[in-house]
Amino acid sequence: MKKQIFLQLAKKYEEGTCTPEEKIAVESFFDKMQEQPSDLKISDEKGDIILNKILLELQVKPKKYSIQKALKIAAVLVVGLTIAFSATKFIFKPAVITQITAKGEKKEIFLEDGSVIVLNSNSSITYPEEFDETRNIELVGQAYFKVFRDVKRPFIVQTHDVKVRVLGTSFDINSYNHHDTKVSVISGKVEVSSPTGKKVQIIKNQQADLVKHSDFQISTENSEDKIAWISNTIMLKNTKLSETVKIIENWYNVDITIEDPELNNLTISGKFKDEKLENVLESIAYLKQLKINYTTKNHITIRKKTP
Repeated sequence: MKKQIFLQLAKKYEEGTCTPEEKIAVESFFDKMQEQPSDLKISDEKGDIILNKILLELQVKPKKYSIQKALKIAAVLVVGLTIAFSATKFIFKPAVITQITAKGEKKEIFLEDGSVIVLNSNSSITYPEEFDETRNIELVGQAYFKVFRDVKRPFIVQTHDVKVRVLGTSFDINSYNHHDTKVSVISGKVEVSSPTGKKVQIIKNQQADLVKHSDFQISTENSEDKIAWISNTIMLKNTKLSETVKIIENWYNVDITIEDPELNNLTISGKFKDEKLENVLESIAYLKQLKINYTTKNHITIRKKTP
């Protein structure tokens, strides 16, 4: 039952025009609401359950109320119902959920609005249990979003340096703190904002890469490559070794040290699907004439190969 119906019923009660059954239902509902713990969030759905249960019980046994109690209820009912169904966000803090993935872990998350998020390794998202006028998400790391379209409630993702706003689409955000955020659109259109207020709109197969926290560099390439990680594929396209190392660390839960700083800017290209860590590192070492040393099981050193 929509909250408007509750308010209409409350108004009829105040004016004395409701039926005896409606009067009992209103009074019973008010009592039930008063019985709820003060720290419990009362949603529209919760209110529906309470009132529907009362109406069902009334078919079995009516409940009597005193005139004094009815007057007391009438004096505060409209305000009480309005608070319960129109302004609960000001009284009851909505539950906040944080989902976290460790290195080497991925997680699929289903939101209450029908949207789906795939969270990449070493990442986190924070969002309310129930959305209000906007659907706000905070992201650290990387995630793929498939957003259920709702023109009345924009879907907004905030990272450490950009804000992405959509109504309904699919896109990838790579926002690991070791580099600026890159937004890639898989379908539809998104708006990306920088901390300075700069805004750009990008569509399918376009990417917005924030440069120096102020302006965006727009590029065009197959965005499906940007979500290859969902199908356990590492996709490298002229990727710097320093960034490649970060990807491998998150993917395989290891720590890697590049011994020679001048190696950081070496670019790597390759595609590795469901490959073992050793195979990925051996391929990179072969292509770039590097030496891989396993200091421990989880710590690796990369250096130049000496003659």
